[in-house]
Amino acid sequence: MIEVTIVCEGQTEQAFVGEVLAPFFGQRRVFVDPRIIPTSPRAKGGALTRGRVLRYLRNTLRERGDTYVTTLFDLYGLTADFPGNAAAAGLTDPIERAIAIEREFGQAVVDEAGCRPQRFVPHIQPYEFESLLFSDVARFAEVEPDWQRYIGKLRDARRSAATPEHINHGRNTHPAARLTTVLHSRKYKKVLHGAAVSARIGIECIRAECRHFREWLDHVEGLPPLARAE
Repeated sequence: MIEVTIVCEGQTEQAFVGEVLAPFFGQRRVFVDPRIIPTSPRAKGGALTRGRVLRYLRNTLRERGDTYVTTLFDLYGLTADFPGNAAAAGLTDPIERAIAIEREFGQAVVDEAGCRPQRFVPHIQPYEFESLLFSDVARFAEVEPDWQRYIGKLRDARRSAATPEHINHGRNTHPAARLTTVLHSRKYKKVLHGAAVSARIGIECIRAECRHFREWLDHVEGLPPLARAE
């Protein structure tokens, strides 16, 4: 049995992990625990500053020595001080940029926690979680039939980029903004619909369309058992 703590950016990602990824990994004897970083006594999620992230991951890695820790953070909106973000700013391809950030981020966490490097698996999702929902936009209408009228616009957004993970990250054109605009903000609820639509799409379709997400899944699926001692 492999145990993996997945530290999520927010409630949307946490719902996706709990409702969609957990059953998928469970069939493969990988058991995941989704968590969100507290940002105040009454709030969790977002505001992923360097200090807050490193402290939380350090403490999580030190809870036990026989579990893995990984992340599900959005590339879009990372703070300027996030490990690796400044150095990767010149890279135009979102997947290349995410990989570069992960490299420095992973080292920063290992240094902070003093753990075995293989125990931490950094993952930055280009451009954000909602990119995955563009893997098969027809599924939106299965969740909310009224959205059938918007499928054409969602397909246009998907066709505007090489892959769902390449959909523009501008303030008004990043995937979540496109969904809010097309589906109307009062109707589209990120936490509820993110998990519901991704479940309809299915992990196999998402991994076929989204290379970086697929590589993360493959990595987590292939993790070997860990001895408890550091």
